[in-house]
Amino acid sequence: MIDLFRKEKFTFIGNRETLRSDEEMALIDKKEADSAFKKCKKEIMDELLLHNGFRKWKTNAYVRLNGIGLLEYIDLQKEQYNSKTFCVNFAVMPLYCGETFMCLGLGDRLGSYISGSRDIWWDYCSEAVAEQSFQNVAEAIMQFIFPWFQELSSEEEYRKRLIKDKSKKFIGYPAEKWLAALQNENKEQLIQNGIEQLKLPKKIMDRKI
Repeated sequence: MIDLFRKEKFTFIGNRETLRSDEEMALIDKKEADSAFKKCKKEIMDELLLHNGFRKWKTNAYVRLNGIGLLEYIDLQKEQYNSKTFCVNFAVMPLYCGETFMCLGLGDRLGSYISGSRDIWWDYCSEAVAEQSFQNVAEAIMQFIFPWFQELSSEEEYRKRLIKDKSKKFIGYPAEKWLAALQNENKEQLIQNGIEQLKLPKKIMDRKI
């Protein structure tokens, strides 16, 4: 369990309001910003996550298969109106349940997970700003997302979480279905099916955390 004190001590760097005004957007070199995002993603985020067993998936997502058949997922979500900001989503989902899309219900946004309320978006309007933002996100991933994944890599803790969540009115994922699926006897074949269904990278099976 991530302690509250550690969350309160974390300092956000590079974050700003999600949207920019037209006047602010006019001052940004959009090509430089996009180039900075790609550069920092490769040099900071790829370096961190690929080193820790994740595989790149789609454009800005990373996935890893843990030892109990859960897909661990992290993605960098750019703001849809091109304000040159991004947030970070993370989640886990069992690959042996026949889901046909990535369900983010058992997960959170990194910024709101740390702050407890605020939805945090990081800036990449220039290379200098993007580097600060990506370094801050990398630190947050190591401090908060990795331990969260580690906790749910225990079948006992995962089961406890499903039991706790299934009694809630709305949780965003089928907790009861996932709980029942823990009893599946042919999980390995179902995981293979899930990898093919979701078009996940084949090498995801190379390393289980």
